[in-house]
Amino acid sequence: MKIGAPKEIEPGEARVAMTPDSALQLQKLGYDCVIEAGAGEAACFTDAAYEAAGVSVVKTAAALWKEADSVTKV
Repeated sequence: MKIGAPKEIEPGEARVAMTPDSALQLQKLGYDCVIEAGAGEAACFTDAAYEAAGVSVVKTAAALWKEADSVTKV
């Protein structure tokens, strides 16, 4: 199962539903993770940090919704 986290769209929202660390924990449980590019920027998590944690980074929310089996948001 692949869990995805899109970029939050509410103005001023700086939180992100998946951090690189939480993605590592999910992967230990057997899940794959995907995140929309830039989703963690406001929370100071770079796309490179997600990639280093084994998360697949996709360019758009539409791509994320297509790829993920389950989507998590703040």
